[in-house]
Amino acid sequence: MRPRPGKIISIGWNYRSHLTETEAQLPSEPVVFFKAPSCLIGDGEEIRIPKGMANVQHEVELALIFGKTGKDIHESEALSYISKVAVFNDITARDLQDQARKEGNPWAVSKSIDTFGPISKPVPIRKLENIQDLRMELTVNGKVRQTGRTSLMVFTIPKLVSYVSKFMTIEKGDIMITGTPEGVSEIVPGDVVCAKIDGVGSVTNRVV
Repeated sequence: MRPRPGKIISIGWNYRSHLTETEAQLPSEPVVFFKAPSCLIGDGEEIRIPKGMANVQHEVELALIFGKTGKDIHESEALSYISKVAVFNDITARDLQDQARKEGNPWAVSKSIDTFGPISKPVPIRKLENIQDLRMELTVNGKVRQTGRTSLMVFTIPKLVSYVSKFMTIEKGDIMITGTPEGVSEIVPGDVVCAKIDGVGSVTNRVV
């Protein structure tokens, strides 16, 4: 069994293009939610959609993996707390999320279903020249569905780390996923989904 993080800190609506397609308002502060660590799977494993569930969607994201524990982290020091990065596919049960949003409830169930967290093999952050300008892409059956760059984030990576650490301790091994660009769409059994980020890697999974 792979080691699991204490928590997966997730950032919502961090790309303006995704805000538009989901009819959400531009946030004044980062939108933070959580995914259960038990949702994680690796490259080549299957995304399993529960029977009767409709409108499950993909979301390519950059994942940050923390190498040390911190609290009240200053933006100027934020990157020093990140040891590795990875490609993450934030699978979402969109109908469940939309219903939760409508009723003013949390999104936890729609985001935390088993196998709804494909993640690539992490790579050291030191191998990247500029973490804030990476090209992201997601394909379904070889056709491009999402493209974007981390330079288009509403809140930068140092801002996200600093903001979250004001309210909770970020612990060694924790993962933070940083939002998705436009192009999210439904995936169905039989699809092969590949999320990749230049210089970071890729994660490919079949939907069943």
